[in-house]
Amino acid sequence: MITTAHFKVSGLKLLVVFLLMFATLPQAFAQRNVCNECQAVNEADAIRCKDCLTPLNKCLDCDTENPANLDYCSKCNAPLAEMRVLGSIDEQTREDLKLGQSDRAVTEKELMKIAYLLEKKPEQSEKLIYQRSKLFNRMEFHSREAESWREFLQKFPDSPKKSSAKVFLAEALRKWAYLFYQQKDMESALTMLLEAVEANPMNAEAWGWAGRIYNETGKKKEAGDAYLKALEARPGDQSFMHFLRQLRVDIPDHLRKPAAK
Repeated sequence: MITTAHFKVSGLKLLVVFLLMFATLPQAFAQRNVCNECQAVNEADAIRCKDCLTPLNKCLDCDTENPANLDYCSKCNAPLAEMRVLGSIDEQTREDLKLGQSDRAVTEKELMKIAYLLEKKPEQSEKLIYQRSKLFNRMEFHSREAESWREFLQKFPDSPKKSSAKVFLAEALRKWAYLFYQQKDMESALTMLLEAVEANPMNAEAWGWAGRIYNETGKKKEAGDAYLKALEARPGDQSFMHFLRQLRVDIPDHLRKPAAK
């Protein structure tokens, strides 16, 4: 049953979304020194309203009261534009509606913080780009994740995290390739899969999908080679052996059973 309360909550959520969108506009930034409580116009770098002493740019993550002209918290580097809007909403209402607390909202805020820190502290780029890549992984944003891992490996080829970055890159590329496959773009899908197995030759699923695309496009020899690579990465896999038999490829005895753990 839909009640009046449901409409009120939904209406408030829509209003908040509108306000958050508005907060990203240039004119909204231009008015950030205007107090939400009494509408007094303050100095650009004021911390509290000159008339009612309301904080003008408070970080909701660490409670730091920042000058109105800052875009990122001076203490924790969190982005402040959205917080200025959320700060104008009653605290209990924010808590009841979990505003700004969803996994997606928290992750996007972290991404903004990392983008800011990459400019502010370039000496920390290796750590920050790795963190950004993991955030894209959490969001299942496969294309952005793959691009981020590529950047990490290009900029830091000798990083101690190189091996794990390659594993993550390969899996992001494999998942990205599947999206191309769904769109019937076999060429792009195969390009992604071949890059994936170059990054991590032990990604059996990527080899398996490459074999499938080769098979579906009539390249039987390449399909057999890819399925054999898939089986080398995952010995004993019944699916890979099934396709190898169909393609009449000899299966080495040592690949017929799962590898001993």
